[in-house]
Amino acid sequence: MLIFALGMMIGTALGIIVVGFLAVGSYNHGYDHALERRKAWRGELVARQAAAVRSQRATLKRAS
Repeated sequence: MLIFALGMMIGTALGIIVVGFLAVGSYNHGYDHALERRKAWRGELVARQAAAVRSQRATLKRAS
C-alpha cells in the first residue's frame, strides 16, 4: 500500500511538471503566432494609410 501511495504521489508530481512545461510551450507558441500576425497587420495598416494620403493629395491637387 505504501508503494502504491508513493507511486501515486510521484506520478502526480511528474504529471504536474509535464503539464506545466506543455502549458508554457503552448503560451510561447501562441504569443509568437500573435506577434507574427500583428506584424502583418501593421504592415497592411501602414500601406493603407500611405495609399489614403496619396489619394487625398491627388484630390487636393485636382481641386486647386
